[in-house]
Amino acid sequence: MSQQELSAPPKADVPVSWLARFGRRNVAYIVFVVLLVPFALALEASGPQGPDAGGGVMAGIMLWALVSAVFFLVNAILLIVALSRNAPAGKPFLACALPAAVVVGVIVLSEMNLM
Repeated sequence: MSQQELSAPPKADVPVSWLARFGRRNVAYIVFVVLLVPFALALEASGPQGPDAGGGVMAGIMLWALVSAVFFLVNAILLIVALSRNAPAGKPFLACALPAAVVVGVIVLSEMNLM
């Protein structure tokens, strides 16, 4: 082997490096939110109709709020630790912004639906 082959960095696949930069925990949160919507709608469809309807959607909202609060608190702690150690803090910062981004996205989509 030549010196150039030994010193060349290994070639990484694009999805792996993108996933590593974005963070598996952030991808897991997005997948959770995406899967929670059909779950809540399925609970709503199987529940009571008429004036008692809405329990499935409310259960989905409560589950999202609980998971998002824990997700935010854990990532806020990780962000503080990363900043105090002068370590890269991009992933925890992005993770802290994800629950707020979901709320803003829902508000924007509901406003677009009303127009």
